[in-house]
Amino acid sequence: MKKKSIAIILVLIIVVLFTSFLLGTGFMARTDVILVDYAVSTDGTTLTFKAGVPTSMGYIRGFENKYGGGVKPHYLTFYSTFGGFNSSFGAKNEFVLDLGKDDAEIYFNRPDGGYELVLQKNIITGEWERV
Repeated sequence: MKKKSIAIILVLIIVVLFTSFLLGTGFMARTDVILVDYAVSTDGTTLTFKAGVPTSMGYIRGFENKYGGGVKPHYLTFYSTFGGFNSSFGAKNEFVLDLGKDDAEIYFNRPDGGYELVLQKNIITGEWERV
């Protein structure tokens, strides 16, 4: 009876650890995301963009938008998919970002803990441009 209880406990521990790994990977920030393409809506209120990773390892599922600064930049932090390091469960490559009339910059998170400017609004034409 004691061996059976120990075996059940060990199986439960393995299941909990495996489940934690599968779910936990979805909360890991991706710092290697690149901008593939983008389009701004005709009214200028949304930016639809395609993003990806430059390697064959891993996918992204979403992003968190953090505001800051005086010119209303968007600081985007991207997250891995759930289900392990190379799982495509919940993977997306197209995203929509709401824009305000004063928004001027979009940054992607990077490995050093900082952000890299990827899109900027041209102050003369009002068009969004890659940096």
